[in-house]
Amino acid sequence: MLPILYQDRHLVVVDKPAGLPTEPPRGGGPSVASETGLRVCHRLDTDTTGVLVLARDEEGLRAVNAAFADRVAAKGYLAHVVGPLPETGRCTLPLGDWARGRVAIGRGRPAESRWTVRARHDGHALVEVEPLTGRTHQVRAHLSASGAPIWGDEAYGGPNAASLGLHAWWLVLPWPFRGARLEVLAPPPEGFVAGWGAELGALAPAASAWTQR
Repeated sequence: MLPILYQDRHLVVVDKPAGLPTEPPRGGGPSVASETGLRVCHRLDTDTTGVLVLARDEEGLRAVNAAFADRVAAKGYLAHVVGPLPETGRCTLPLGDWARGRVAIGRGRPAESRWTVRARHDGHALVEVEPLTGRTHQVRAHLSASGAPIWGDEAYGGPNAASLGLHAWWLVLPWPFRGARLEVLAPPPEGFVAGWGAELGALAPAASAWTQR
């Protein structure tokens, strides 16, 4: 059973573990969709952890899809990157279709991500990233193109590692079935922030991204 972060009659929001695909892989095998029997509202890469929204019915699926299509929903990621990166910034490089394990950077559809560095240590950084569009591999590609690939993300120039340093940290969207809006937060896996200092034990999303939506 996947950890449940929120549920109502229309939605279930789970904390996806690393190594479990969102949709069934071509060769068969377990996935979030097959394990829960619910409809996937958006996707996370197999090795990305964190907030994943599933719909119990068509009404829930339509409401979530409309929130993302109208750009009134927001997602935030926490990324462990390697390389220099300004304290705050954004990347607006267009991104192409997925092929051979990665997407083309610099051509394709418009894409935009913004980030805030939350901690630094010995050439590494923890970065909060908000993708303002929803392209495949957007966070991974934009951080790599900005000179700071994600830990364990060899497809985009990151170092070889046992895990991918990318966590879907929070989700905010209008949700009339609960009230004005829905806010869901998935704490990073225990090992994700290990070694970054005791002050990160209470790491919280930046107010500008989380509370002002």
